[in-house]
Amino acid sequence: MDNKEKITLVFVVIISCIFMTTGCESLRKKFTRKRKNRESQEQMIIVPRDYSAHPFPSDVMYKQYFIYWKSWNQELVTSLNDYSSYKKILDCVEQAIMNLKKMAAYLNEAKSKELEVYIKKTEGLKTQIQAAKAMPPSRMAMLRYDAERILSSVNRLYDLKKMKDSLK
Repeated sequence: MDNKEKITLVFVVIISCIFMTTGCESLRKKFTRKRKNRESQEQMIIVPRDYSAHPFPSDVMYKQYFIYWKSWNQELVTSLNDYSSYKKILDCVEQAIMNLKKMAAYLNEAKSKELEVYIKKTEGLKTQIQAAKAMPPSRMAMLRYDAERILSSVNRLYDLKKMKDSLK
């Protein structure tokens, strides 16, 4: 190869390198990420909903709260038996009271007043627990006995099968 051909070859290589790195926009487009075209978003129309009415009948809701109450009261008895933490015991009592009140809301007036007795007993149990943060084992046993009595009484008297006729 003579000098003229070498210079021409070097010149062609340099020009092609320049075109590959800077020019040739179509090559650059191949390696850049394309933005996704978002379709025109429809404007949201916010419609107020009425959540006051339950989608479930009262017997289903009563059964649900009865099961919740039963599990929380059983958890309370277990916590008192195992000498669990004060916060755990207090939480169990509060949840049991809340679910008893929700059960009473689905009962007719007479049965609701009868259930109010057990709500008061459970609230009394809560007051006793709050009064003695560090309870001796003998005191825990007495509270557990009271919780078991409430559990068996309400479980026996306010089961869904017996309350079907007393629901609102």
